Amino acid sequence: MLKIFFIVVVIVALSLMMLGLNIFFLRRKFPDTEVGKNKDMIRLGLRCPQCEERKNYRRTLKPAGINLKKLYPDWSSLAR
Repeated sequence: MLKIFFIVVVIVALSLMMLGLNIFFLRRKFPDTEVGKNKDMIRLGLRCPQCEERKNYRRTLKPAGINLKKLYPDWSSLAR
């Protein structure tokens, strides 16, 4: 039982080293998987969901003509 455990540990360690060969030993950069910074994803037309949501929110505010500086609360209705 102990012999099988050590064999499994060695196999798992070797597989992890093989997966990280480029990063650990060849000093290559870790692949960037974030949508907003990956050149290939941008080229395919994929964008960051948060950035897209902000852009759509700003786009909806401008045509409506909402001026946020002119919005004031009605304090008289709260004084009751």
